[in-house]
Amino acid sequence: MIRTNELLKNVLTDIEKGVRDGIKADIIAKKHALSESHLKRLFKSIINQPLGFYIRTHKLTESIDDLLNTDLKIVDIALDYGFEYEQSYIRAFKREFGITPGKFRKSENFVMDKREWRT
Repeated sequence: MIRTNELLKNVLTDIEKGVRDGIKADIIAKKHALSESHLKRLFKSIINQPLGFYIRTHKLTESIDDLLNTDLKIVDIALDYGFEYEQSYIRAFKREFGITPGKFRKSENFVMDKREWRT
């Protein structure tokens, strides 16, 4: 049987590798032969964050590189990171960082202060 620390390391690796492939809790749970609810409970007890929240935050954080370093349309970035709709991505990004992806991309001088972007 796999130890909890090793399992968690594997789950975090799966999230990292699957950030552009629409990785979800049910996919990870199935891969590790766990129920989704057990995986979520285990993740929350160790990381102290819900698994879905962690995955979404990781996707949003990773998408910043595309916003700053590519000319991809926001809708394409949203789809690349597993968001079904551009509006879902925009709302999640704004909720996470306090600014829309479009405004973030246009801002030249920004400082992150308590998870809010200030231009």
